[in-house]
Amino acid sequence: MSEDVRYSVLGPVRAWRGDEELELGSPQQRTVLAVLLLHEGRAATADTLISAVWGDESPRTAMLTLRTYVFRLRKVLGESAIRTVAGGYALSLEPDALDAAVHARAVARARGDVAALAEADALWQGDPLADIAGAWASRQRVRLQGQRQAAVRERIALDLAAGRAGAAVTELTGLVAAHPLDEELRGLLMTALAGSGRQALAVTQYHEIRTLLAHELGLDPSPDLQRAYHRLLNPARPASPDSGSLLSALPIESPPAAAHSPAARLVVPAQLPAPVRDFVGRADLLNRLSAVLTRDSTTTVPSASTGLPGAASIVGIVGIGGAGASALAVHVAHRIRPAFPDGQLYADLRGSDAGQVLAGFLRAFGITGDSIPADLTERAALWRSVADGRRILVVLDHATPQDQPDLLLPVTAGAAAIVTGGRRLPDLAVDEWATVPPFAPEESVQLLSFVIGAARVRAERAAALRLAEMCSHLPIAIRMGAERLHARPNWTLAETVERLRAELDHPVVVHGDCRRVYEPLERRLDEVHASAPRAVEAFELGTLLGEPEVALADVASLLGLPDIEAEHLLDDLVDAHLLEPVGFRRYRYLDALRRLAQRRLAARSATVGAQGAWL
Repeated sequence: MSEDVRYSVLGPVRAWRGDEELELGSPQQRTVLAVLLLHEGRAATADTLISAVWGDESPRTAMLTLRTYVFRLRKVLGESAIRTVAGGYALSLEPDALDAAVHARAVARARGDVAALAEADALWQGDPLADIAGAWASRQRVRLQGQRQAAVRERIALDLAAGRAGAAVTELTGLVAAHPLDEELRGLLMTALAGSGRQALAVTQYHEIRTLLAHELGLDPSPDLQRAYHRLLNPARPASPDSGSLLSALPIESPPAAAHSPAARLVVPAQLPAPVRDFVGRADLLNRLSAVLTRDSTTTVPSASTGLPGAASIVGIVGIGGAGASALAVHVAHRIRPAFPDGQLYADLRGSDAGQVLAGFLRAFGITGDSIPADLTERAALWRSVADGRRILVVLDHATPQDQPDLLLPVTAGAAAIVTGGRRLPDLAVDEWATVPPFAPEESVQLLSFVIGAARVRAERAAALRLAEMCSHLPIAIRMGAERLHARPNWTLAETVERLRAELDHPVVVHGDCRRVYEPLERRLDEVHASAPRAVEAFELGTLLGEPEVALADVASLLGLPDIEAEHLLDDLVDAHLLEPVGFRRYRYLDALRRLAQRRLAARSATVGAQGAWL
């Protein structure tokens, strides 16, 4: 059943059952769900769904693929969640299950209640349908953003009418920057500035938009805006009663006397995740990266008149999935955080786009609501302005080129950033790239000792080394094995080695810990497959040779390709840290990766005949 599922479209398309977020699949599959959600229980025709997913270029198999997406969504949401109706589908939706519907009802009920309007606006988590592309999604974004902007303008106008001009100035400044030709917003900002005692700035705003309108559109300001301007110059003049606009209803008032209240305390962002408590090894990497990132920490940031030498210090950390690149980044960040007193920001880019992350960074520095520009380029420019001159540290985890990490980085000296990912990003201006290798044997044993106790490891040191070797000396695998041992003090390490060998040799990964070990490796393969599917084919077929080391010529023969083409594919795997070069045209698998490749190859062979059985 789907009655307990909550949905969000005021940001990325997301769904939760209780506190658990549900995995909604590919962007196309999420588009199908988004269409059904915005129909709010009404039927959506198959043509509507196909048009939303593919636009005017739908493939011949669109109907079959649509049925596949619906089938998968039912598996996630509940078999009865999506009903098949004549010509299409409808989603069973409880009244308060969709944030967009809750927002619309809340605004309708607010009726001049500023607090209720602010509460409704808090439902927004960024651009609506932020992870959905295409013309349909763009139209829906415009519609939903228009509804939000109308509510935000009403709330601000109510604040101004109640004499709270100072609080509105910051928000309106951001809104006007995002929508420079919007006359109503400009008029509200003029009113707010005048109400907070900044008459000259208010007049400047009018002349600025008058110039913009003339140059961009060849128009004069609207009558409402002109009346607001004349009331600026003559506050005693009453508002015109014959206009229904927000501007004409707002008087230009003298600023209130200053209140004797303490200034609001600036919250300094401190977003770093907790460091790994049993972090071991990596001493050389820690020292090297810390030195690069803090090279400007003792330099006084000069004023704008003298110029700003240099740029932000940026390092990149890459490695095989599970080797601990993220753990190293967070550990380095905590080590050097005293050098960045203006804040530390963190973003995991898996499942987030640049626009969402930028909005989160801006909110961390007090910029909220529609003060955050909708346009990605303008949002990035505002972020650079906010970061300018601040000693901040930014950590971007799991970055890929599609995440546009360059938009998220600070650019001026005194700031620093750490970027982690599966492979180097050649277009990113990084001071130094560091590759995190698997542990050395002694580091593996040290991690085991931290988790299960040094005494157990000393008693079975040879078995501890065998266990670490079976885990390919990957920190994530060693930690999983160590946690199982810690929870079972009666197990010996030798017994655990035999159990692990049996599980790893089983044709299906049955234990949750083993699946957790394979997850980051699977994600890395999926990333490679997106750009080079034949490289993943080479990765899997290479295991048919039966040895940890393979020769280029043998892999090329399996692929039916010339050596030079096969070499490009294997180089892709090396760049993604899925193979290790060990000599001229020879490559080696880590044991964990070789087992994974064998499993994938066997699973793919076993399911070829079963595909389409349920369609």
